[in-house]
Amino acid sequence: MGFYDRMAQSALRLIAEKGASLTYRRLVQGFDPLTGATVTASTDYAVTGVVQEASPGPLDNSLIRRGDRIVLVAASALPVVPEAGSVLLLEGCEWSIVHVGAIKPGDTAIAWRLQVRR
Repeated sequence: MGFYDRMAQSALRLIAEKGASLTYRRLVQGFDPLTGATVTASTDYAVTGVVQEASPGPLDNSLIRRGDRIVLVAASALPVVPEAGSVLLLEGCEWSIVHVGAIKPGDTAIAWRLQVRR
């Protein structure tokens, strides 16, 4: 087992111990040829994440808004790569994922950093 694999396992363990239960909802747009309408399908994934308030910096006011949250999710806990435009069920509400970043010091993603907004 490599160094980054051990780091990924440690991230999973710590987030599982200290994090909150969340649901990642992946939304996929499709086309129904019978009706001609655009349809949205969703798949839910139970995950554990650590939630923090996002603090806008002086240069990032347009990117991070007051009330945004940053959620860290262990990469190995989620079988799909999270995408902006999907939803995170947090604090009893749907939060839109506006940005996804990988914490990836090598070739292995250790955790996902999700910026979410209501």
